[in-house]
Amino acid sequence: MSTNSAGLAPYEQVAATIRQEIRARHLEVGAKLPSHRELADKYRVALGTAQKAVKLLETQGWLVARPSVGVFVTEPPNEAEAASLANLRDRLASLQADVASLSSRVDRIEGQPGLGGAAERLDGR
Repeated sequence: MSTNSAGLAPYEQVAATIRQEIRARHLEVGAKLPSHRELADKYRVALGTAQKAVKLLETQGWLVARPSVGVFVTEPPNEAEAASLANLRDRLASLQADVASLSSRVDRIEGQPGLGGAAERLDGR
């Protein structure tokens, strides 16, 4: 794997190496990626780590998965698209955290004596 990937999680290191291989044209656009197991063996990581790296590259637009066929190299995204995707992922993660927090707060409120009954009456319970 790449030597300039210190500080990255193992799946990020694998993804960075695959990106470098695509940029260097060692993996051509349209080429089928090896299986997850073969990638895990090649990069000496766990199978789940290889799967997570491939998923990351799919969400970043470097790879496309075709069910029952395989995973293929696609045209590398331009920097503006990559930044936009990263921004969307960050916003989505923030919204998911907000929803989880609000859900937890609602559960606590509904569990309080005297308030749960009112909420239950509104729900028709």
